[in-house]
Amino acid sequence: MPLFLGVDMGTSSLKACVIDGEGHGAAGAKVPSETLSPGPGMYEVDGETCWWRGFLSLCGEISHSVPLSDIAGICVSSVCGSFIPVDGQGRQTHNAILYGIDRRAAKQAEELNEKYGPQLAARLGGPFTTHSVFPKILWLKERCPDVFHRTAFFLEPNNFVTFRLTGERAWDFPSAAGTTLVDRPALEWPGELFAAEGVDPARFPPLRWPLSVLGRVTAGAARETGLPEGIPVAVGACDINAEAAAARAFFPGDCVVVFGSTVSLLLTTERPAEVPGFVSGMSLLEGTFRVGAATASGSRFLQWMNRTFRSGDPEREQSPTGILILPWLDGARTPFHNPEARMTFNGMDGSATPGRMIRAGREALGYELSFLLSRIGEVRAVPDVLDVSGGLCNDRTLMGIISSITGKKLRLHRDVDASYGDALIAASASGFLPPDELKAMGGGGTMVFPDRALHEKFLPWSRCFRNLAENGGMTRP
Repeated sequence: MPLFLGVDMGTSSLKACVIDGEGHGAAGAKVPSETLSPGPGMYEVDGETCWWRGFLSLCGEISHSVPLSDIAGICVSSVCGSFIPVDGQGRQTHNAILYGIDRRAAKQAEELNEKYGPQLAARLGGPFTTHSVFPKILWLKERCPDVFHRTAFFLEPNNFVTFRLTGERAWDFPSAAGTTLVDRPALEWPGELFAAEGVDPARFPPLRWPLSVLGRVTAGAARETGLPEGIPVAVGACDINAEAAAARAFFPGDCVVVFGSTVSLLLTTERPAEVPGFVSGMSLLEGTFRVGAATASGSRFLQWMNRTFRSGDPEREQSPTGILILPWLDGARTPFHNPEARMTFNGMDGSATPGRMIRAGREALGYELSFLLSRIGEVRAVPDVLDVSGGLCNDRTLMGIISSITGKKLRLHRDVDASYGDALIAASASGFLPPDELKAMGGGGTMVFPDRALHEKFLPWSRCFRNLAENGGMTRP
């Protein structure tokens, strides 16, 4: 039976998953990555060292478990809202610049929004934010002109690797749309915008659908990686889309929440849906759409809370702590997109213990998700069951808090991740597994149900959180 390789390239690690044609795991591997911060509010990854060499290391690790000659298809995903500048041979001219936590181009985003107004935002699915790629390209143009002039292409991170495998370049539609880079009515790049801002549209590769074949492994790449020459490589997409594939939750009506370093949400719809402050665009399958959101919270925020209040374990008390925290470590992302917003602690008194503060931090993730779901719910229905993945879904206590705050049932996909979703996409793009069969494969997951009595206690605090968030919390003068 043929095998399919999925690789997810993150900011702290790269993961590989090999599955057979029935979706069963055959091998897995993990190697470290590293996030660099060359300045305040700036986050990067050295693509050559971390991603390409990491990919080669994964191939070596996998070869100890399965013959690489049995691999019949490949798909790679990476971080959303990010890009890497390269020369004509695919060598990086600058480190990859990361997603919305990187705030270096906040000024450029604001200037673009003022210059082009809501008309352009409507075409692109939202205004430019710190999650947008194009303002950061303009930052490079202004601040690093030598890098800008040496750059032949701006690639999405997964294509940095898949280009080396196939010699073909592409951005996938949902990832490009998620960073406000697609003229949605025309289904193409906003070339006039690029040209007007002094960026040659030819520096952007063609737009493709994630489940299509990008190209095939070249002879040179086969020699370097050990993978078979000629096997198909999928276009792929960024990690939230791969997580949706892993959960088989990329059909209209499905909603995926990924609790990773940050929290991401993806609701797939049958028609375009506009939610103010959220990014709308295409989903994995041609003809489907999505509403997307991302926060600055997640495990990064909880780690900060644990370091700051390190003397205490979370309280076991079930009732609300009465302490509200806006978990804005790196500014407020969806739906405010305010890079200057800061964390706010509300409701503390002299009885607040370190353990209570740590529990309040966990509640903050639930309140923030509840707030995002309520904003979406003002425009369209939100399903009663959320498909949840990411490292934090292994924390059953945290998931119970989030379920009771939101009132939603959670289907936890603990044993799969984006690399597994990539492997499924590889099988589909290779023609082995049609997309409509993915839904029926495996899946399942552990269910977490809300405590309805506790949910009623959380409701007024959820409303207070929303009021606090909508009134700006703490911002700099």
